[in-house]
Amino acid sequence: MVDLHIHILPGVDDGARDYGDSIHMAAIALDCGVDTIVATPHANQMGRFENFWSEMMYERFQKLRAIIREEQFPVRILTGMEIMASNDIKEKVRDGRLIGLNHTDRYLVEFPFDAPPEWIRLRLRDLLNLGKTPLVAHVERYYCVQDEPLLVADWLMMGCYTQINKGSIDGRFGTHAKQAAMFLLDHDFITCVASDAHRPYVRTPWMGGTQEILARRYGEEHMLDLCERNPRRIITGKSVPRHGIQRSRNFDD
Repeated sequence: MVDLHIHILPGVDDGARDYGDSIHMAAIALDCGVDTIVATPHANQMGRFENFWSEMMYERFQKLRAIIREEQFPVRILTGMEIMASNDIKEKVRDGRLIGLNHTDRYLVEFPFDAPPEWIRLRLRDLLNLGKTPLVAHVERYYCVQDEPLLVADWLMMGCYTQINKGSIDGRFGTHAKQAAMFLLDHDFITCVASDAHRPYVRTPWMGGTQEILARRYGEEHMLDLCERNPRRIITGKSVPRHGIQRSRNFDD
């Protein structure tokens, strides 16, 4: 399985505090079948977690990889970022300060939870116009999606991918996030599921229960699409099969 949204790189955001946390998080992920982790520290959060791509960031990733190898964990650590959208996101991507998942053209992008849908659409269009594919992080947590989940159908038709958090499926982020998550899953609006884990003890990388829920509700094959096949396609730059909404309806850009 691939976890392509996890805050396992230590000391750079509100995720892992040190390499001990990172090792513990990797062990939890391995126990539920994860063999590939994309470390996605918060980035472009101005005045908080800026974390632009740099030699220092590269060295932190390399040290994490070395420590995981020393522990003899059979898990790959790939580079990535969870990028906070901004009006100048296009310039920062073009300059190489913001990177895609595993250095592909797929960019994990988040928005303020109260962002208006018109602004979200403009920032997604900024990335698409650069030839990049946005993977919208935790779509179920945005208030506009909770109010109108069909907004996500428009983002899919634009060419974006969508990710939901495992914690929303089990209700960790409240009733509204859970209801939105299940609606989006029921209507095939979700490309992949990830842990968005932050610590070994709170918001952990454990995905076992999520897999069981998904397999029971949607079948084993669709669970594998959400947790394994589509995430692996994303991080290797391969195309992802079209969602049901894309196959059955047309939307104007």
